[in-house]
Amino acid sequence: MLMNRLARKNPTHILLTLLVLSCASGCGRQEGKPGGAVQYYELKGLVMALEPSRNRVVIAHAEIPHFMKAMTMSFTVKDTSLLQGIEVGDSVRGVLEVRRPDVWLDSLTVVGNMTSPKKLIKNSSHSSPGVIREA
Repeated sequence: MLMNRLARKNPTHILLTLLVLSCASGCGRQEGKPGGAVQYYELKGLVMALEPSRNRVVIAHAEIPHFMKAMTMSFTVKDTSLLQGIEVGDSVRGVLEVRRPDVWLDSLTVVGNMTSPKKLIKNSSHSSPGVIREA
């Protein structure tokens, strides 16, 4: 009965109140929020460029099973000391830490020197499964 009286007096007020309440009820949804489970993936690749001032390294990497196809891309490092001793042309192995939507290199080690990313991609079929551990 109270709702009927209010609706007759000011229907816009009722609609606005319902809209605000429905928007507020959706604010606690978990979808798309960062900070989920952390996953770690092994990375094998060839260093194409170093960008220490931007905390980044460009790597032509082999397929990362269950995560990413082989490609050349820039990776973030949280600690630029990971880039010390790394040079363009180095063959590297590392661990990607993934906490969606963020991805960064957790470790990076020189394992040799390669001259062609094609050689790396051809050898990627011998790699182990992509997820090496979950936290």
